[in-house]
Formats: sequence, C-alpha cells, structure tokens
Amino acid sequence: MKLTKENIRKEISVIKKKLTSDELKFQSDEVISVLEATDTFCKARNIIIYNSLPDEVHTDSILKRYAGDKRFFLPVVVDNTTLAIREYAPDMSFSTSNLGIKEPQGENFTDWKKIDLIIVPGVAFDRQLNRLGRGKGYYDRFLKQVKAPKIGICFEFQLLDKIPIDEHDIPMDMVVTENEIICDGIY
Repeated sequence: MKLTKENIRKEISVIKKKLTSDELKFQSDEVISVLEATDTFCKARNIIIYNSLPDEVHTDSILKRYAGDKRFFLPVVVDNTTLAIREYAPDMSFSTSNLGIKEPQGENFTDWKKIDLIIVPGVAFDRQLNRLGRGKGYYDRFLKQVKAPKIGICFEFQLLDKIPIDEHDIPMDMVVTENEIICDGIY
C-alpha cells in the first residue's frame, strides 16, 4: 500500500477505534506527564492548546491543573479556512462546533507576540517533526502567523518514521509521546 496522507489517516483511525476510552485516557495522562516535564512547557505562561476530541490526546487535565498558573487559549473554527483563538477560563461558556469541538465563547485573541507555546494535535507525526492533520489545513494556516515554539502531542502509535508532506505543511519544534520526546534543538 502506498504511503499517502489518506492511507495514514485511515490506519490511525483503525488503531484508535480498537482502544477503549479508558485506554485513551490512561495513554493521554502518560503523554501529558511527559509534556509537563519539558522546559518549554514549564517556562511557558501563555499557551495555545486544543480542546481535545475523544480520540485525541486529552487536554482537559492540563487545562484544569494549570488554570491558575498559566493562561490558556483555545482555537475556534471561524469558517472553512480560518481558526481564531480565545482565552480559556474554567467557568466559561462553550458551544460545540460542527466538527464536534467544544469552543470557548468570547473575544478573539490576536496578540501573538505574547504566546510562549503552541500545543498542537495531529493524526500523525514523524521523526523529522512533520505533522499530518485531519486534512482541512486549519492549523497549518494558523501556525504561519505565530512564532512561538510548537509542540505536537500524540500517542506512540501516531509517531511514524516518515509521513508525506506538502509545501504548506508546518513542522513542529518538538513531538511528545508517552514514551519519548523528539526535538530539533534545545527545548
């Protein structure tokens, strides 16, 4: 079988469907504990992070645990091509997007210079720090605007030796799984 983006998405989806929600939660906790040990995360104060879908590394624990110490910002799908960012607060109102993502209500945040870190989901990552998303390009377009370090988080089975990339794909500065950290430089 040819290694295409769509084939990788299908293969990862099959693996995820075999895991129970408890297994995904346990593995998520492991990934998050590795992320929390990185200097980049420890030093960051203003972090863009995603509100996880059920089959992604769960981010709810990190949002709750650090809500008083760090400022978090969550993406909101504006239209078919654009993400906006809004500040997270534990008691805020959320709406559910047509993609099934809980999105915060409120004002859009655009002061990108204040962002210290972006934690990025993906369908797959590779050892060259490339990312494969769900195919809409939201994150790639957004990541071009923000110069903060980008950490992709994923389960070990989502880390591949090589994924196909296109000219518009934005690489990560670090990829974190429950078993390892891959980075280009000191983070």
